[in-house]
Amino acid sequence: MIKPERERRHGKAVAGIQVRTNQERELRPEDAQLDRLWEKFNDERLAETIPDKAAGSPVYGVYTEYENGAEGDYSVLAGVEVTDETKVPDDFATLTLEAGEYLVFRAQGRMPETAMEAWSQVWHYFEAEDAPQRAFLTDYEVYEGTDRVTLYVGIR
Repeated sequence: MIKPERERRHGKAVAGIQVRTNQERELRPEDAQLDRLWEKFNDERLAETIPDKAAGSPVYGVYTEYENGAEGDYSVLAGVEVTDETKVPDDFATLTLEAGEYLVFRAQGRMPETAMEAWSQVWHYFEAEDAPQRAFLTDYEVYEGTDRVTLYVGIR
């Protein structure tokens, strides 16, 4: 089990490509959006081509626009940090990571399996009665290198 750390994070602008999905859809391979989102992001090498990318930015997977917490639709953006979102062309989605309190879960191993296992542990962690309440505003993944992921889960 991954032991999370509590951390206060500042907001930052992220740009990339985005899809809208839900847990039910992601369980059906023919309807799943997330694998296709990441395939497009990686195949088109978008991390290298997004204008105004912040120097040294890792790749982000950002979960936002939750319709009904974990039960409804939500948006996912695959992208990088940018220094000025007004310079990003309209064919890319932009958003600002919410500033606030997060629980931070770190994992290392083969991707994407390690990221999926880390999220499974996050879900399990929040099932505990003494777990803090999730904010469902912005949650995000930060991919560093080819084998490390850090999950930031917003809490109230």
